[in-house]
Amino acid sequence: MIETPFNYTGSKFKLLEQILPLFDYSKPNFIDVFAGGGSIYTNVLDKYETIIANDIIKDLILIHNRILLDDRIIEQTKELCPGKENPEGYAKLRESYNEQNSPEKLWALMLSCTNNMMRFNLKYKFNQTYGDRGWNTNTDKKVETFKNHIRQYEDKLSFLSVPFEDVNIFGDRTMVYLDPPYGRIKNSEGTIGKKQISEAGYNCYWKEEDDLNLYCYIKSIDNRKSSFMVSGVLEHDGNTCWMLDKLIKDGYNYKILDFDYNKVSRKGKKETVEVIITNYVIEKQKVSKDGSLSVLYDQQNQLKGMLGPFKGEDNKQNN
Repeated sequence: MIETPFNYTGSKFKLLEQILPLFDYSKPNFIDVFAGGGSIYTNVLDKYETIIANDIIKDLILIHNRILLDDRIIEQTKELCPGKENPEGYAKLRESYNEQNSPEKLWALMLSCTNNMMRFNLKYKFNQTYGDRGWNTNTDKKVETFKNHIRQYEDKLSFLSVPFEDVNIFGDRTMVYLDPPYGRIKNSEGTIGKKQISEAGYNCYWKEEDDLNLYCYIKSIDNRKSSFMVSGVLEHDGNTCWMLDKLIKDGYNYKILDFDYNKVSRKGKKETVEVIITNYVIEKQKVSKDGSLSVLYDQQNQLKGMLGPFKGEDNKQNN
């Protein structure tokens, strides 16, 4: 598995071994609608004919794009990182970014801020505090591995920075992966609540109407007979995500992922359930260390025996 060099909060790197074997590899095209730190698209570059990575944060997607092209942004970011024990330098960098945005400034801030947690206020200004960290030898190793890997696939990889609903689907020929920001909770009467199920530094980019719009967008993927996988937090601290719950109630297949969020949480022990939801029946595949795939099971009853039930399959077939 290739680890991207962004230390991105919300990265799916630790879940790749659970997620990647459950993709639909029968489609020629792949779209990562909410690419973020890029852990997903980076590790399927050799599996599809075309790959599109999208994220609404323009400077974030430009970091990916410029690393693909050459080393200039790498050297620029190294120079901009204020380093350890330099809060004044960090404050100046943050002020400079908020006055005049650039991808290299954002990357330097991401590497230097508290918990590497990118955070914006409601005016889209970067407001995360200094984390007394920066570019280091481990970053060098990650960057070298990442750039050498993605540059092999320059001809098939492209980037977008548009709202999710503007990402076009190629008829029935696309595998679409969606890992959206935290959805809004379900109220007691079953309607969409005002509060998001958890907090994240990029939540300012997620509007109240986006939950319903994303639900409709996902349904449109299914109507085109392309394949989708949605991942996200279904339950957290006694709340349920409206959109994910709605998709499950519609009869789509879902599986609970195995990850203990309390090991990384700084806010005490809270019950969190993360799921994947798909509109296709799974072929369990083994992803080897070199990234190659081999099918292990192709019968649904075998899959259930080895993985536990992939919930919703019977419901979906009866609809």
